[in-house]
Amino acid sequence: MGKRLLYLIVTWMVTISILSCQQRENVQRTISVTILPQKFLAEQIAGDKFNVNCVVPANGNPEAYDPSPQQLAAVENSEAYLRVGMLGFEIAWMDKLSHNNPEMKIFDTSQGIDMIKSTHSHTHHDGVSHAMSVVDPHIWCSPKNARVMARNIYNALEEIDGTNREYYKARYERLVQRIDSVDSVMTQMLLPCEGTTFAIYHPSLSYFARDYNLQQLCIENMGKETSAFAMKSVVEQARDKEVEVVFVQSEFNPRQVYTFAQEIDARPIEINPLSYDWINEMLSISYAIAHRQQ
Repeated sequence: MGKRLLYLIVTWMVTISILSCQQRENVQRTISVTILPQKFLAEQIAGDKFNVNCVVPANGNPEAYDPSPQQLAAVENSEAYLRVGMLGFEIAWMDKLSHNNPEMKIFDTSQGIDMIKSTHSHTHHDGVSHAMSVVDPHIWCSPKNARVMARNIYNALEEIDGTNREYYKARYERLVQRIDSVDSVMTQMLLPCEGTTFAIYHPSLSYFARDYNLQQLCIENMGKETSAFAMKSVVEQARDKEVEVVFVQSEFNPRQVYTFAQEIDARPIEINPLSYDWINEMLSISYAIAHRQQ
């Protein structure tokens, strides 16, 4: 009886060991990204080789988002972090995320993109004025930039998982074909609209405007709600430029935007530049401008 019990115990231990190994092999590897458009691009290339964890949820503001403990834990289990580049969340949290997971590799998906920079002046309480250079972080809102981001994502996956290089390459090339098709459709749609000005609360579409020869009129004032005095000036600019489309973003308070649109007799159109459905969002924004008079 003793030998039989010992045999059963050994058999059970071997079985548990095998199952444990199988479970470890089946655990999917994880990479983290900041926003949903990145998640879309990364998943198109990573396929079933990696789970793509997105830190900022739908309707979250990536300029000033505080992650939950569960989200921090997901990043700590990631092999790599693909940052957009210069988003407020990344500037505030990247050092801490790296400290919590020192083995996690960090990749900047803005590498190779011609970044838009602007200069803002501000005055301290001592009366001394300073000029500050600010980089526009909204690089994903243009297919031309998305193509570069996709390349950077592919390079990152190739570096951390070279054994599946050909798998990633094939998926990357298919993604680039889709991005090129979107770019082609948008170019044809927006070609007759060159020079057209649209209004938006937060300047999320700077790269979109630059790449398709449009003008973006921003309603907010350096991240803050516009004062009544400043709003008067923006309204005058909008009328002077004959703005017909005003974009309303879901992550910001729309009250002032709808009031502004009513003031200049323009169409308020809800958009979500942070949507996972990146392709349809880019096409919808382009369509709204191309058919602004309808």
